[in-house]
Amino acid sequence: MIGPVLVGLGVFLVVAAALVRFYAYPALARVPAGYHSTTELEATGAQIFNSDPDVLAPEVHDLDITSKTSEVTNADTPDGDTEWTNVTTVDKADGGNFQLSTEQFAFDEVSGVGSDCCDSWVEQSDGTKITRVPVVPEGQIYKFPFNTEKKTYQVWDGELGKATPATYEGEDTVEGLKVYKFVQVIDPTVVETREVPGSVFGSDEPSVEADMLYSMTRTFYVEPITGSPVHRVEERDQELVYDGQQVPAFVGNVHYTDAQVKDLVDEISTKAMLLGGMRVLYPLIMLVLGLAMLGLGLVINRRQAGSLEHDNKQERPLVTA
Repeated sequence: MIGPVLVGLGVFLVVAAALVRFYAYPALARVPAGYHSTTELEATGAQIFNSDPDVLAPEVHDLDITSKTSEVTNADTPDGDTEWTNVTTVDKADGGNFQLSTEQFAFDEVSGVGSDCCDSWVEQSDGTKITRVPVVPEGQIYKFPFNTEKKTYQVWDGELGKATPATYEGEDTVEGLKVYKFVQVIDPTVVETREVPGSVFGSDEPSVEADMLYSMTRTFYVEPITGSPVHRVEERDQELVYDGQQVPAFVGNVHYTDAQVKDLVDEISTKAMLLGGMRVLYPLIMLVLGLAMLGLGLVINRRQAGSLEHDNKQERPLVTA
């Protein structure tokens, strides 16, 4: 009986290997349905502009930043795409809100690249009202692709409203987890023109048209199997510029908190181990074991069949005339 059992197990493992690699793995190597997350960031000693009419000057504050991201329920996206909403709140650590922004983007579930299939938008505020502006997303939106490669990727930047290159700069480790390091450098760029009181620049004019000058160096530490960033560091420099004068609007180092990094590493390392195994190791082990069992079972069956045939020949009575 051992031969047929080995053949059955071998066939089962060979089929299971194919199912894991070509069905289970693709089903899991995509962003999960019903996604929801909260990410905590901080900035110590950031320079921000206080727009209170009684102040109208830059101040230095520690900032607590909360980014809440969730899938849009019942979104009318085509197969393979999903749509997420992100709400980012920037609060002063000593009390009071500094910024609140909301955005919604559609993107590919596997590659993470923005899709123009649906209703993507950002909300912008001029200090008195909030305006929703449609956008066409491009580049990596919330994450890098599953099985991230060692190459340059185009990554979305909300201030510019477009994607710019994030260059691969080598392997690194974060809390013992192997990651790929990507750096996105945005040179000083005027992103808008804003009417501000002339007193901000020491002018006697009631108001002046000031440029908002923006630059950024953004570093991503990405776990390559899942394409998920486990850490992000932003060197932000945003200033109001008028008549050669520059006034800080938001200048500082923004990064994930230490606790957030640890939580992400714990969560993503488990997913990476599972997905990495399902892509190569687990199917390979099942295939090798399956083929070995199948081959051994066939050999045993052949030997048993030969033995039975030999026994039948010996037991056959001698026929005489």
